[in-house]
Amino acid sequence: MKKKRYELGGLTCGGCVNTVNKALLEISDVTVHLNPPTAELMMNKPVTLEVLQAQLKKVGQFTISELVTQ
Repeated sequence: MKKKRYELGGLTCGGCVNTVNKALLEISDVTVHLNPPTAELMMNKPVTLEVLQAQLKKVGQFTISELVTQ
């Protein structure tokens, strides 16, 4: 199982966190954080960023992008 972190946009409250969490749980085990707005996904198989973006688009004005670490 591989763990991957993503940056989220559009999260403003706990309700947003719950909405995003439920949407991403349909794809993978996930933990969503409000501050900083990130998601950690545990994946058995690779999931493309486009699939994650499409899933979030179904539930609201949320964005997801790969987390860039320096």
